[in-house]
Amino acid sequence: MEDVIALAARSWVGTRFHHQGRLKKSCNHRGGVDCLGLLIGVAHELNLPYSIYDENNYSHYPDINKLRKKLSAAMQQIPISDIKSGDILLLNINGNPQHLAIVGTISEQLTIIHAYAPARCVVEHAMDDLWQASICAAFRAI
Repeated sequence: MEDVIALAARSWVGTRFHHQGRLKKSCNHRGGVDCLGLLIGVAHELNLPYSIYDENNYSHYPDINKLRKKLSAAMQQIPISDIKSGDILLLNINGNPQHLAIVGTISEQLTIIHAYAPARCVVEHAMDDLWQASICAAFRAI
């Protein structure tokens, strides 16, 4: 299951960033998605149960307690040291746990796939020391 999640997430790379977006890029449209939208879109594509936790009325700075509660209800929290491809990360941005990413692998190296506002699209890049240090929680699909 883990690699299936990462492969599905990878197919969203290049989809433009759009707050509260839920539309994957296609031949005819650039799409638009944010970090939660990516997670929900992948869950929907794979018929995973956590797509029912979608929400579309949230600010750019989400309610941290609500977000963590929904993640914990939908998935199993795991030790950060155990993360692998297909896991979901809650990341600190500017000191607040407010960003989501999906773990992938390239050549056995961990990557993160996420809708990243500064890049203006869904990207995949190495999980370097900076991103590793920003992980505040990790979850696995049940």
